[in-house]
Amino acid sequence: MADTSRKPKPVSVTTLIVLEAILAFFGFASGSQFIRDPSGGTHDMDTSILEGTPVGDFLIVGLFFVICYGFLPVLNIYGLLRLPRWRWTDAVNKWTGQNWAWTGTAATGVILIIWIVVEIAYIGSPEGFPRFLQVTFALLGVVILALAFLPSARAYAKFVD
Repeated sequence: MADTSRKPKPVSVTTLIVLEAILAFFGFASGSQFIRDPSGGTHDMDTSILEGTPVGDFLIVGLFFVICYGFLPVLNIYGLLRLPRWRWTDAVNKWTGQNWAWTGTAATGVILIIWIVVEIAYIGSPEGFPRFLQVTFALLGVVILALAFLPSARAYAKFVD
């Protein structure tokens, strides 16, 4: 594994690292609360909003948050900082032409957007703070995705065989 940590990072990549750190904080915090209390009480929610969804409580939601919005962004941050080459990721690297960390970062943006769309389809967009969170995290997904596709971010994370 080559040490590319000294490679200059464009502002777009530094911004992605910061945004993913913020997402990871909220992913771990919110997800762990749902795991500890699947009733949703720690979020001032109850399971009645889950009627008509494939889940009966917030345990799976909590696990999803911890994995997709906690661990995945932390892994992406590490990857963006170091750009390590792991042979087992070469199929993805060659397919996208980018380091796996770029692909993971773009995937994180897509996952955020899809999550909010599916959430709105199943439970709607409640007024007040819940709607604010939906809009905020949907926009965060769009910004992460847009930053990842900037030429400076793509050039930084370009996969070199």
